[in-house]
Amino acid sequence: MSLSIAEIKQLLDLRSDTSTLPTTHMWEAMAKAELGDGGRVDLTGRGEDPTVYQLEKLAAEVVGKEEAMYIASGSLANHTALLSLTERGDQILVERNAHIYINEKMDFLPRYGDLRPVFYHLNADYQIETGELAQLLSDYEIKVLCLENTHNHSGGTCLTPECTREVCQLAHAQGIHVHLDGARIFNAAVAQKVDVKDLTGPVDSVMFCVSKGLCAPVGSLLVGSADFIKQARAVGKMLGTPMRQAGVIAAAGIVALKENVERLAEDHAKAQKLGQLLAGIDKVLMDPKANKTDFIYLDVAPTGLNAQQVVDALRERGLLAAKMGETNVRLAVHKDISWADVERAAAIVKEYFTSLK
Repeated sequence: MSLSIAEIKQLLDLRSDTSTLPTTHMWEAMAKAELGDGGRVDLTGRGEDPTVYQLEKLAAEVVGKEEAMYIASGSLANHTALLSLTERGDQILVERNAHIYINEKMDFLPRYGDLRPVFYHLNADYQIETGELAQLLSDYEIKVLCLENTHNHSGGTCLTPECTREVCQLAHAQGIHVHLDGARIFNAAVAQKVDVKDLTGPVDSVMFCVSKGLCAPVGSLLVGSADFIKQARAVGKMLGTPMRQAGVIAAAGIVALKENVERLAEDHAKAQKLGQLLAGIDKVLMDPKANKTDFIYLDVAPTGLNAQQVVDALRERGLLAAKMGETNVRLAVHKDISWADVERAAAIVKEYFTSLK
């Protein structure tokens, strides 16, 4: 059953942190943003919008890279990165359940990018096994190693700075570019109480979003060396990444990076509270190791139900959740979910599973 936008707004929405609304400071910044034609580029490939340029400069500084490129979405930024680094048929080392492979897909489809995935795995602590990675790097002609932090399909788990350094050292020893899908990299940094540069410094390029928990309405940044970004701008031009007066949304991204990073700790605390309230539901599994950021994953396989059945039932009770695979249901906490909403969400979920008895 489909719902209208008005009907959706009446429901408690824990599908994703992408549903965050801009902060008051963001609205003010957007109203006052200095604009220019971002689609009219200079010799570096950069557009003429001064606010976009300011955001790009800030983004590069924050994650410790030379340059950045503002792009409308994280998926488009990842596509731009991989198309800048590869040719058809190249082998890409990627985790089997990575968002860049499972959800974005295009780069690996024969009809489009035709990249060939080589899969590595995460261990029980959601870290990359360096022994396996070293063997794969030896056995295959890898062009790019893709990392993801936080890892969406593993419940928002975090790669540690130590793991990131070790796998990058292995890749760099063979001259392999490491690209980080860091859509929620600031969640990973805040959860581990480290500087984001500890997670981005070792990689060669990184994509991160300002439109999720950081609350900006639109946009992601692709960041790396000056040479990489120059190539990415050329590829992006063909993909349609340039925008016109994009400063009106880039202004919110600036506020996001300056004001909203540390606030993510509140999202994490609410998510952990939600996990505590949901603990012990009969035949519903949760991995406490995974509940470190803004997601709670429920594995409903032992109930005999699939994820879509559970999501549909929760929606009928006033709660929107996300289906993540056949048996996993995701609840995402963000700025616009209050502590009272956390209690209400937990009550709805518990009532539903109790009713099954």
